[in-house]
Amino acid sequence: MGNGLQIQGLCRFSLPCTGGFKKYLGSLAERRAALYAPARLDSRCLWFEEVGLPGLSLQTDPDFTLHVVLGEDFPEPWRSRMEGVFAEVPQIRVHWRAPDDHRAICRDVLLPARNPASAAVAEFRLDDDDAIAIDYVTQLRRAWPKVARLAGPNGRVALDHGRGMVLQAQPDGGIVVHPLLTYCWSAGLAVFLKPDDAGTVMDFPHHKVWQRMPYVNLSDSMMFIRGDHATNDARTPFAAAARLPVPETEFPDILMRRFGIDLDGFRAAWAALGQGA
Repeated sequence: MGNGLQIQGLCRFSLPCTGGFKKYLGSLAERRAALYAPARLDSRCLWFEEVGLPGLSLQTDPDFTLHVVLGEDFPEPWRSRMEGVFAEVPQIRVHWRAPDDHRAICRDVLLPARNPASAAVAEFRLDDDDAIAIDYVTQLRRAWPKVARLAGPNGRVALDHGRGMVLQAQPDGGIVVHPLLTYCWSAGLAVFLKPDDAGTVMDFPHHKVWQRMPYVNLSDSMMFIRGDHATNDARTPFAAAARLPVPETEFPDILMRRFGIDLDGFRAAWAALGQGA
């Protein structure tokens, strides 16, 4: 655990729970049926495999944990499929959980995993269609001695990486890439906390984190990917971002070099799935 900093992330993977959704607002049974719809699970599994997994497996600093939380009744054949995928990254810890309040589940996963001997814990969150750059963990650890000086009496401080890309699915099955500069999106945002802090990253709404603790935004490197498609819980706030002047010809190289993503391969797999947007 370099420089006394523990780093852990959380990914809720189509998790039936109460709270935590903007789109799936019916009863728990209705929410479960929507989350576990076969076409939706085909889509979410593909996004994780093609977009999220490469960057996790290629982290230049392997000293981190990503907790992936799924419903205990996550159906076959997707359950076996994802168990095989998760096993490819030793830093992934899988949690199968019964329905409950989503923040309660998150606390129950994150708090016991903290090392009480660490100087601080950096926590980040990912959706199952997000990605982090291959040096994200390295950058969190490198930044900690600097941002620690800004932490308030409670030890809290947030570090945001505002340069990233949106991969937007199209009705014709294509994928359009948007390089953007933004702030306080969930992917690329981490909070540094004391190990005994009762709060977790999920207790601070990402778009309001600056109201709750000192906050730093860095924008020198492409650091996150957000997926945009029909099964998103919330629409991508393009109006709150600035378009970066990156030539389209550079997209495949950036995605491979920074995230390990094969853009042509992903486009082909998405088109073959027949999901459209």
